[in-house]
This record gives sequence, structure tokens and C-alpha cells, in this order.
Amino acid sequence: MSLKVGFLVNPYAGSGSRTGEKGSDSKRTMNPEVPERISRFFRHAPRSPLYFTPRLNMGENYIKGLGFNFNLLDVGREETSAEDTRKAVRMMVELGVSIITFAGGDGTARDICSELSEIGVDLPILGIPTGVKMHSGVFAQTPEASGRLLSLFVEGRAKEDITDVLDVDEEAYKEGIYKVKSYFKALTIRADTLSVPPKSEVPIEDVEGIAEFVTENIREDAYYVFGTGLTVKKIEKRLGYNDVNYLGVDLFLGKELLKKNVSYFDLLSMVNDRRVFIIVTPIGGQGFIFGRGNQEIGPEIVRRAGKEGIIIVSSRAKLDNIPCLRVDSGDPQVDELFTSFRVLIGYNEFFSMKVCKSITSLE
Repeated sequence: MSLKVGFLVNPYAGSGSRTGEKGSDSKRTMNPEVPERISRFFRHAPRSPLYFTPRLNMGENYIKGLGFNFNLLDVGREETSAEDTRKAVRMMVELGVSIITFAGGDGTARDICSELSEIGVDLPILGIPTGVKMHSGVFAQTPEASGRLLSLFVEGRAKEDITDVLDVDEEAYKEGIYKVKSYFKALTIRADTLSVPPKSEVPIEDVEGIAEFVTENIREDAYYVFGTGLTVKKIEKRLGYNDVNYLGVDLFLGKELLKKNVSYFDLLSMVNDRRVFIIVTPIGGQGFIFGRGNQEIGPEIVRRAGKEGIIIVSSRAKLDNIPCLRVDSGDPQVDELFTSFRVLIGYNEFFSMKVCKSITSLE
């Protein structure tokens, strides 16, 4: 008998990621990147299970025509809601699925866990990263990694683990106020660097040396894309811009601010033939430098900067809790350009770190 796998999609997840809107829980705009990311998942997903999926945009539209065996659940509409997600989860449990895979973000993970908790069932869940933040520990590094992880689970080669489902106050998040808390403990699956731990907080060290070194070496004829996070914004403050949004991406020409809170499309239109540098800091505990909370810095901008144009800044304490750096720009070909980086951890002080591989040989 085939293993039963639940598969559901939040088609709105990540819909504000490229435009700089910090969340999609209140949005009803389809994310145009969702179909491509799910396609990347299915290229590595196992064909032996029987998948159970909702109708239309909650699953059917993404799995049909790919040659997978699937049954449709009597739930799902063109415009979906969290209640549809909960109904789908309940049906999957009743049908005896062994795992639920989902495309979404932290909000979708919360909805799934809320229903599982109400039913009183411990069932592993695996996230295909398509949201904005994805701080929870149920997401794989990339869509490809999600597919590979599911294959390992079907083969009995992935281990189950308990992790935190985290989320933020989205209204506070949009105002630049960062509040994260754990809502649920969830069962998930892990295997090597395909899996990503939940975001963690680390003590903030003195970053004056980092800020001083970066500002001293800024080229007046180059663009600088400043990412999110306390360490990066400390550099902006040293340049004289104290009114910073810690969750926004800003564009500078040399030491002059051109535009705050830019979108990916702003960057594509404003960054022309000049040299471009990107300044980012890894997410604590996870190690992401692109693809989590800063999707405004999309793949084409990363490609234009190249490895030599990416300036990674971090406290040493944060790096001590990160096994490797992670890249999920939205374009796998761009992600594969990077194998290691030098991270600035003090005044002219660097620390070398490898980049996690999204698909790892686990033979």
C-alpha cells in the first residue's frame, strides 16, 4: 500500500515579499512565484506516495499533469482562507496521511498546527518555503530541499524532530517593530543541511568596529543596498541616518540615501550600470543571508553584485550558532554561484564561512 502524503498550498504566501510588504496574512493577492517554487519541489519529490490535496489553488492546480498519484479533497476554492486550510488538515488526518507538506509561511504553519492541536494528533509537517519570514523550524532550506527531504522520509531515512513554530505580530512588523514568539511545538523531519532550525536570538555585541570599517571603505561612485537587521542599520546610523527601519531595505549611492524601504522592482529600475554592493547580516540560528525577510533583494540584484559585491556583517557570537550560511534568492542558478563568504566581524577582521548546499548527497 502506498504511503499517504498530504499536500496543501497557501497561494497568497509571500505575496508582499518582493515589494517590501512584511507579511501576507491579510493579503488576498496571488504570489506569482508560488507555482515555480512548487514546481521545484516536485522535481525532487517522491512519486511512490498517494498525495491528498485540496481543489484548485490550494493544491490541485500545482500537482495535476505532473504524473503524481493524487486524490482530491472536498475543500478548496479559487479564493481560499485559513478556515479552508484547517478543513483540509482535518480531512487529511481522517484519511490517515503520514505527513503533511505545505507551501506557505509561518502563518500557514500556525494554521496547520492549530488544527492538529485541536484534533489532538501529532503528525509531522514539512514546509516548502514560499512565505516572507519563515522563522519556524518546519521549513527546508529551499523547495528542492523540501522535495528531497520528503523522499528521504518515504525511504525511512529522515529523522523526526520537535521544533518551534514561530511567528511575528504582523501589524507591528510592518511598523518596524520586531516581535517573535513561539506559538506551537511541532513534529517535523530533518536530514543534514536540508533542514533549517528556527530563528534564534543572540546577544548584540559592539558593532562599532564593523560600522567604522564599512563606512571608511564606501565608494562614492557605487550603489549600496542595505539589508535588514540591527548590525546593518548600525552602519546606516554611522552615516548619519538615524531614522532607520530595521525591517526595511534601503538604497544608497555612496554615502547618500536615495530611497528608503525599496522594493525589488525599485532596485531593478534604479540600479543601473554602476557597481553595486549588498550589505546583509545572517539570520540568527538559521544563517540565511538572502530569502528570509529581505526578498526585496531579489536574484537579479544578487547576480549583479556577484560574490565580491556582497558584504556580510555579523557579530562573532551569532556565527558561533550558525553551521553555515544559507542562500535562497529565488533563482537556484544564482544560489549555486556561492560556496563560501568572508564575514566581517570587526574592524578589518574577517571570518570565513561555507554556504550550505541545498541538495546534499546523503547516500
